[in-house]
Amino acid sequence: MRIWVTGIGIVSPLSRGARATMDRLIAGERAFAPLSLFEIPGTRARIAAEVRGLSAEEVAPPGEAEGWSRTDAMAVLSAREALAHAGVDPRATPVDLVVGGTTAGMFETEELLAWLSHDPSAIAPLKRMLSHPLSSTADHVRAAVGPFRRVRSVCSACSSGANAILLGAAWLRAGLSTRVLAGGADGLCRLTYTGFGALAAVDPEPCRPFDRRRAGLNLGEAAAFLLLESEDAARARGAEPIVELRGWATGAEAHHITNPEREGRTAARVMRDALRCAALAPSDLDYVNAHGTATPLNDVMESAALRACLGAEANRIAVSSSKGQIGHTLGAAGAVEAAITAFAIARGVMPPTGGLEEVDPECQLLHLKEAREAPIRAAMSNSFGFGGTDSVLVFAQPDRFPPPLDAGGAPRRRSVVVTAAATIGPLGVLSSRGGAAYLEPGPPPAEGPIAFNTGAHLDLARARRLDRAGRLTTAAILTALADAGLGGAAQPDAGASDPAANAAPSRTLPGAIVGASFGSVDASTAYMRRIYDKGAKYASPADFPNLVPSSPVGHASIYLGLRGPVFAMADLGATAESAMVTAIELITAGEGEALAAGSVEEASPMIDRCLGPICSEVVQCGARSEGAAVLLFESAERVRERGARPVATVAWWSSWRGDGVGMLAGAPAPVALGPQADAAQRAQPGAPTPAAVFVGRQEDRLVACLRGSPWAEVPRSTLASRAGDHEGAGGFAAAAAVAALASGALASVLLVGGAPDRGYAILLVAPGDA
Repeated sequence: MRIWVTGIGIVSPLSRGARATMDRLIAGERAFAPLSLFEIPGTRARIAAEVRGLSAEEVAPPGEAEGWSRTDAMAVLSAREALAHAGVDPRATPVDLVVGGTTAGMFETEELLAWLSHDPSAIAPLKRMLSHPLSSTADHVRAAVGPFRRVRSVCSACSSGANAILLGAAWLRAGLSTRVLAGGADGLCRLTYTGFGALAAVDPEPCRPFDRRRAGLNLGEAAAFLLLESEDAARARGAEPIVELRGWATGAEAHHITNPEREGRTAARVMRDALRCAALAPSDLDYVNAHGTATPLNDVMESAALRACLGAEANRIAVSSSKGQIGHTLGAAGAVEAAITAFAIARGVMPPTGGLEEVDPECQLLHLKEAREAPIRAAMSNSFGFGGTDSVLVFAQPDRFPPPLDAGGAPRRRSVVVTAAATIGPLGVLSSRGGAAYLEPGPPPAEGPIAFNTGAHLDLARARRLDRAGRLTTAAILTALADAGLGGAAQPDAGASDPAANAAPSRTLPGAIVGASFGSVDASTAYMRRIYDKGAKYASPADFPNLVPSSPVGHASIYLGLRGPVFAMADLGATAESAMVTAIELITAGEGEALAAGSVEEASPMIDRCLGPICSEVVQCGARSEGAAVLLFESAERVRERGARPVATVAWWSSWRGDGVGMLAGAPAPVALGPQADAAQRAQPGAPTPAAVFVGRQEDRLVACLRGSPWAEVPRSTLASRAGDHEGAGGFAAAAAVAALASGALASVLLVGGAPDRGYAILLVAPGDA
């Protein structure tokens, strides 16, 4: 199967519109100007690449703008343009949606967060906070542009937009989707502006990527979406491709939360992975749209990686960075630059690197100081994020090259198993079988933070940069890896100097997908209070990186040496289920071999009294508590090859948007107890039933989903009463299900989780019963 790009939409600081943005890039225009959105005393830089005249009122339903953001507005406008460009109406044909980002409605809510920190008694469900969750942008795109069948929110810092496109491509290649609208959006805000300033990463003058005199980046804001379609689906409706999406890859450096590897080993490996996926060689490339942030470390690293990947072809292949004209648009950058790369191929013209005058000797490549017209057979777009999540996309002229070897015939889907589970919660740190403790009668957990002794589970010296969410996430993944016999991954700088690891495709290396419903709310609140009270000079360079939604899983990848796919999901009270389903889909599609997936949730008055009730409708029914829960998913083939035994098999899964009524009607019927259950278990009065439905929290919406399904009358177990009544309870339900299956107490468990207007289901069966 070939994947075609049939529509592109961009809102950028240069223009509202993809074609106009490209025209101005080619003309060499630069968007930097004095910042008008906000003023912060004491900032070293006072310029940015801002989208002027933008407001949420443009796209929000009448009377609803208070709960929408500038990020939403850019996302909606660019999504509409991409669909119109492709001639696709999601009301008439199924389309899936993936949105990458980091800031969401932070600009609209950060002042309120700072104010509430002065008067916690004023915390209440405030409509203005509806735009705060990272998932709110995808929700608002769906509301204004949809409907969409499957919707996900992805964060891997500055590679978020690229990873959104990668996930969409994986769905298409595996036959899970026929059309995906994928992209990213991020608006400017005080938090990121002061944070990058605190890292001394911002140039007070217009930036100069790859220039000898470069002094840092400039921040920008933007949104871009690409409509991806299978070739067959596009041809069936008479559509013409703009370009072909040939290849993609993502992998983690496992090096440092902000600083890249100087040698660029991982970036080079991921570039090679993407070319391998595309079935292309460096000799097939004519252009690279570089990440090119204009920071001293990044540009040297990327140049070294390009030379290592491209070899002698590096002297021929043209390179430019769009950030020299539109700034670093953070979570949107990977999507915006993918769109620019696609247009470059389609138009046969390569945009220049704005601000580049004298190339740094350490960055020697064929840099473009002016636009160049030339046929572009294939091109590569690079994106690198905080935590070292490197992602690369490869585009080509339609039909220029033979189809990739694995792209013909019916999609190949791989079987997925669970090899371990781990929870850190009110009952302590528990591995696979220990999760059954949450099914036993007992008192509810205490309110607030759980007891967790970092030194008992992690090396304190190595964990010093980790915040609480990062430590909980790292310890949970470490526990699961050890339980599955993969503890060798949990070593300092694991694989960093291993030639085999550096040569291995990222898809084959362990990774993780772990998110949080609302991110680090309390830490963000404390950070913004210091900015408002004392000024930009009090922005902490140590705290800022931990405020990025993907920070916990990024820290875990560094501590544990996870060098495969690493990113975060966000989906309100269904974040754990969203991460788990996404991991299943990536392994099914061949984009991963071993992925830890789940969520981490911290106790927080802001979540408890404001965000929980108004966003995820978690109105306290019991003790709130907190914790982390992950399952370790692997391909069945990999598990057989390493001689391991799964504790559960993934038999089926689903996700939906809307009320979910009828979505489980097609679920497989419960599986009866198999040979692993002994006669005593079967004969004992009151013995566990062979099947059960597990949910994190008792919610009417989930009961409605079960009606009319084969699981409607199956007994249900709810975990919140023991794990805590919070957004991450679904992760604890999943871990408890694994424990029940591993012990032989149950033969099949249907996990059902949801939040307003969304839901997920995963059917796990005992090994051998699939």
